[in-house]
Amino acid sequence: MQTATDAALGRLVQSGKQHRRLSESIAVGLVALLDIFLILGSGLVIFSMYLYFVLEPGAVIRYGTVMMITTYLLVQSFYFGGLYRFNAIITPGQQVGKIISISTFVFLVLVTAGFALKISEDYSRFWLFSTAATSIAAICLGRISFLAVIRWMTEKDYLARDILIYGATEQAQRFIGHLRTMNAPWNKVIGVFDDRFSDSEVDMDGVPLRGNLDDLIQCARETRADEIIIALPWGNQTRISEILQRLRVLPTNIRLSPEIESLRILSGTMNYQYGVPLVSIYEKPLSEWHVVVKRTFDVCVSAVLLLLLAPLMVVLFVGVKVDSPGPIFFRQKRYGFNNELIQIWKLRTMYIEQQDENAERLATPDDPRVTRFGSFLRRTSLDELPQLFNVLLGDMSLVGPRPHALRAKAAGQLYQDAVGEYAARHRVKPGLTGWAQVNGWRGETDTHEKIVKRVEHDLYYIENWSIRLDIRILLRTFSVLINQKNAY
Repeated sequence: MQTATDAALGRLVQSGKQHRRLSESIAVGLVALLDIFLILGSGLVIFSMYLYFVLEPGAVIRYGTVMMITTYLLVQSFYFGGLYRFNAIITPGQQVGKIISISTFVFLVLVTAGFALKISEDYSRFWLFSTAATSIAAICLGRISFLAVIRWMTEKDYLARDILIYGATEQAQRFIGHLRTMNAPWNKVIGVFDDRFSDSEVDMDGVPLRGNLDDLIQCARETRADEIIIALPWGNQTRISEILQRLRVLPTNIRLSPEIESLRILSGTMNYQYGVPLVSIYEKPLSEWHVVVKRTFDVCVSAVLLLLLAPLMVVLFVGVKVDSPGPIFFRQKRYGFNNELIQIWKLRTMYIEQQDENAERLATPDDPRVTRFGSFLRRTSLDELPQLFNVLLGDMSLVGPRPHALRAKAAGQLYQDAVGEYAARHRVKPGLTGWAQVNGWRGETDTHEKIVKRVEHDLYYIENWSIRLDIRILLRTFSVLINQKNAY
């Protein structure tokens, strides 16, 4: 008989790359936006219904300014009051008193400021108190309605935090039992893994054992799990270190579940997740709102660049076609985010009969396989321009580790064999340009040092990502393209 957990796992695996769901952080952000809409909407509706036709035109600016100030103060006060935590959002009944008290205090501050500045006579008391009462009521009702939406989204699997556990131990059993008492159905343990047992021997409080560490890694990739909890005794440090080394290549949060005996010693330095203390080892390099910001930046900038560069790209298309027979584009499978295969687009730079789809042999200076126009494209990196479509489609980002061909080698070794941490590059989407490229580590990898340095720079980027760093890399890219010497 198929359990609910089995069904959920099946849906996740079948969805593959389409597994996109609302996170807790984004849910909190949506509540903040809802509050802003309700506060501004309340003031605007009352103003337009009762005051717009009896006040002079300049009143629109005055009242609009007060509404903006009120909204800012309320949202900031809610934030500092803890009302924008996910736990507060899912318990709206417990937050009504705090919402009323904070809102009342903010409106009283505004009234006091109006009297102190001697501008209170310029505003309608009816509008102020009606807006205050309506806003408070609307926010409370909005929170209750949003909780209903959250529960509906959980039922439809649009909101979930998928958790994998390594270790069929008492720690794991306590953790699973604790989650069940939280009344938070979006927290789902979809599998327990352990190398010591077969899947028929252990059932952890209704959650089946699904295999060993290799199975966990495969499951984490297929489902894009949000969390991996390691529930092993801390005395087994060697085994935990081995597991962490293998899991660090995954784009997911990895945490240690402490033993009960360790809590008294370490609770002061732990983060509380799911209401229990967990030690965070690796965090997602990009998560929740960071993903939204980076994706929005990618879409906007790539769309603008495609429009601006459209005439140039037409000229390049003609140049490729005239220079040698064959298609305009060269398509190649490469590793992308989460080690998934993506197909990248480039302008063809080699003779069609001499193309190397798997990059068994990287291009070298004066490579006879490269066409005359192709040599120009490679020197200027203009052959990479079609990858703007990859960015627009979501397979790539403007900035990130460059995607490498499947069989690319450094000093005769496959990249993944030459550098132990190579797969950790795939914790983010590959980029059109990257930190390694603007620091000179691009082109031929004829020595082991070159691929090591490239990976080191890629990992630095992943660990230090910010939108400011992306902009900095893009600006430096233009300088590098003009002065580059190691592209051929």
